[in-house]
Amino acid sequence: ATCFKDYPYHIVVGMPALSPTMETGILAEWYIQEGSGFAAGEAIAKIETDKASIDFEAQDDGFVAKILMEAGSGVDIPVNTPIMITVEDESDVAAFQDYVLESNTSVVVAEATAPAAPPVGAPAPAVA
Repeated sequence: ATCFKDYPYHIVVGMPALSPTMETGILAEWYIQEGSGFAAGEAIAKIETDKASIDFEAQDDGFVAKILMEAGSGVDIPVNTPIMITVEDESDVAAFQDYVLESNTSVVVAEATAPAAPPVGAPAPAVA
């Protein structure tokens, strides 16, 4: 028989798509650690794409309950692959100490909040 542990309310955060064409990204650096709190808009990780290094910003306030992907491996991680678990209450962090991701876990897709890049190859203004 399989025993499932009841976990407090949490969000499984997937690798964000930081551009419309991004399919994979490299988790270069975590700016936070397990147990750390964060605020909406705070940069929580640096993600490298084939075009740039971009800070991944938190969408809401919360606490990191579990980091599921280590940074600095240089491995391309597909978009939506779980990278961390967040909780709303700091007291819930300890419940995830031994958390193991199940293959059927649903992932929250983070909306990209990276600044828009200027158009590439825009024509120069006409000079009369």
